[in-house]
Amino acid sequence: MIALEPLFGGALLGRAMMTTATEALIPSLWFERIAKIASGQLGSIENALRHAAHLLQLTPSPFRDVVRLGCDETKFEGLLDAGAFDAAARYLVGQPTALSIEAQGERASYRATIGCSILGRAISGSGQTEASAILNAWTTCLLNLKTEYGDDLLNLHGQREPGLRAG
Repeated sequence: MIALEPLFGGALLGRAMMTTATEALIPSLWFERIAKIASGQLGSIENALRHAAHLLQLTPSPFRDVVRLGCDETKFEGLLDAGAFDAAARYLVGQPTALSIEAQGERASYRATIGCSILGRAISGSGQTEASAILNAWTTCLLNLKTEYGDDLLNLHGQREPGLRAG
């Protein structure tokens, strides 16, 4: 079993490295952590993105083929270290064609849309930056999957085309 504190604890969160061979979190805990990101409890966008990437490494078994990071850990961490949060956020969606981003109006805000073939619809989120809009859409999409399939994700295996894809 892996220790969760280095991944989710305050001081170590910023530099904890993800690994390729990790044990999955139970779905209910995984969804609780997604909700924590969605509610803005992690403070900075950097912390939220890093936490999201760690959660992708700990994705519950029924979801592993559906939700994944679109780049390797080193690249993602490098983007965060460089302050390239918009670029890093794009990698939360494992399939780039499933994500679209548009600037909204004169007030410098963004709208991100993720096409989810499992739900059969597009899920959108908005924010003051591309990264915050993507993170908002990403958490909304995952929490909608929880609403649809429950904490245990039992009905997810019946889907023909799992994934966060353009719809």
